[in-house]
Amino acid sequence: MTSASPSPRVILRGFTLVELLVVIAIIGTLVALILPAVQAAREAARRTECQSNLRQIGLAIVSHESSHQTFPIGCIGCRFVTPEPGQPYVPQRFLSWNIQVLPFIEQESLFAQFDFEVTSYQSPNKEAGATVLPIFLCPSTLEDALQNTTGLWKTLAFTDFAGIYGVEGEGRDNTDSSSAHWLNSESLGVMLYEEPVTTEEIEDGLSKTALVGELKLRRVTECEWANGHNVFAQEGSTPINHTSGLGNELGSPHPGGASVIFCDGHVQFLNEDMNQTVLNAMLTKSGHESSHD
Repeated sequence: MTSASPSPRVILRGFTLVELLVVIAIIGTLVALILPAVQAAREAARRTECQSNLRQIGLAIVSHESSHQTFPIGCIGCRFVTPEPGQPYVPQRFLSWNIQVLPFIEQESLFAQFDFEVTSYQSPNKEAGATVLPIFLCPSTLEDALQNTTGLWKTLAFTDFAGIYGVEGEGRDNTDSSSAHWLNSESLGVMLYEEPVTTEEIEDGLSKTALVGELKLRRVTECEWANGHNVFAQEGSTPINHTSGLGNELGSPHPGGASVIFCDGHVQFLNEDMNQTVLNAMLTKSGHESSHD
């Protein structure tokens, strides 16, 4: 009987350090190439969701106009009223246009909680305004705060969109003391203090006049959706997404521009490099932008 021949010897060979480093370098290169594309795809999805929220708001505003024959008032109780001699001070209520569109975004029960004779930062409005409504938010917003934590409007929920009051500052005649708005008529937008605007007053056409836009500065005081201060006038020489200006201007975390709602309900992404004169005309109801087409 012959003995079994010995089994062949198996030699196990692992990665060398050089080979491991090469593999890591290749993986790192692939990640560096793929990551920007993944981030861009995610931002594109967030921007789409943001515009979807704006479209719903736009449809709600159009429904409000159809029901009441006017667009929502930008702010109810925002204008200071000097009391008559011997009469008590008239408190400012600061009730926003957002409250007025609640019945048209399936928030009838929340709308019913508001008392229009009470300021937005007092009960019962304070509790109602603390409700976080995703439709008023943009998922691309870098700040994760959902409610204010300081001041009169503490606990009220934020919004990333504001009504457009008009255009002010450099390049605009904003010294019209005869106007209740301290802006001349050609500088006024649609979301005004105390006064509702009708479609007949929008001389430039509904599809060319913006009434709500994304805010560059967001999730801060006066950006609460129930707060009537949630309107802004664009500084006349300030482009979209620019760091200059008189305060909060049109802008967004989306690369290249910001979205706005027009009076006919459609949403458009405006490029931050667009002509300033055309931008200013879009933000007013009688800016004659048709002449700039």
